[in-house]
Amino acid sequence: MVIFDFDQTLVDTSPVEHLRAARNWKAVMAQAPKLRVYEGIHELLKELHEVGQALAIVTKSPDMVAKAFIREHKWPIDIVLGYHQVRARKPDPEGLILAMQKAGADPEETYHVGDQPEDTQASRAAGVVALGSAWGLADASALKASAPDEMFMSVAGLRAYLNARG
Repeated sequence: MVIFDFDQTLVDTSPVEHLRAARNWKAVMAQAPKLRVYEGIHELLKELHEVGQALAIVTKSPDMVAKAFIREHKWPIDIVLGYHQVRARKPDPEGLILAMQKAGADPEETYHVGDQPEDTQASRAAGVVALGSAWGLADASALKASAPDEMFMSVAGLRAYLNARG
């Protein structure tokens, strides 16, 4: 199973960060069609789905933004857990554990891809492989300091890593 963070991992949400911080989700949704999906994400999700990997998104934001992208881009992701589906947000592992339960996945066979130290901490607490996604970060030092199992500067690097483990 591969669990993705959403913001700055699958989609460049930096243009709406001020709206997210203000919790103005209506404005975020209005801007969502203008947000850029990182190069290679569509292909990565398709490839992982084709080899039978269960895919999920666990985000600290409400799930409606991620679900809008899934619908718009026809991403093969069935499990989406956001702010309202958990009692405790990352770095708490609750969302990751719930996603694995829904997919019937074991921690030893699960990868979590995220761009924040909280993602690495949640991965550790859930017993899954922590993969750092630095391609959307202006400064990756905090992510690097959190010591993910592997860290990638490009989606292509992550694709190669995950495809090798197919």
